[in-house]
Order: sequence, then structure tokens, then C-alpha cells
Amino acid sequence: MNINWFRDEDNLVYINAEKDLHRLEVQLQLPGLEEAATELHLHPTAEGLTLKGARRTTARLFIPDLLFGKHIEMGENVFLYRGDMVECYVIYWIRKG
Repeated sequence: MNINWFRDEDNLVYINAEKDLHRLEVQLQLPGLEEAATELHLHPTAEGLTLKGARRTTARLFIPDLLFGKHIEMGENVFLYRGDMVECYVIYWIRKG
């Protein structure tokens, strides 16, 4: 994974966790996505998480700022990466209060 790829806005799709995360889980056929993304959001780690989906697919959940040790735009949020050939989802939560 190359940090510059994640800096390119053309590679990113923004997902509001409260509104759209469940729908994304169903659409991508990644069981447990909503639960795993929420867990990583609440308890961030540099290692992130790997999800196994239908049809022999895998996806990586990670927080770029922790993984790369540098801040990028929106890099404090959870990213869902499925490879350089498809868009990367930036999953964000609206801060309340």
C-alpha cells in the first residue's frame, strides 16, 4: 500500500457510518463489516483488521494515520481497502457534542 494512492481523491469514496455502513456491508458482501469498522473506530490499532467476504474476496480496514505514521486528509478515519484497482472507502462518524 502506497500512502500517495490514498492521498488521491479520485481513489476515495466517503461513507457516513451511521447512515450507509450497513448498506455497504450488504453491497460488498462483506459480513461483519459494520461491526469490525465500529470496533476499529472505537479501539484504533496500527494493525487494522482483515475481513473475508463472499467469493474469495478480502478487504483491509485500517486507519492511515496510524499505519503510515503521517497525517493525510481524513486519515484519522477508518479506510476500507480492497486493492488498487477499486475505490477505497473512507468510513467516518459524525462527532456529536
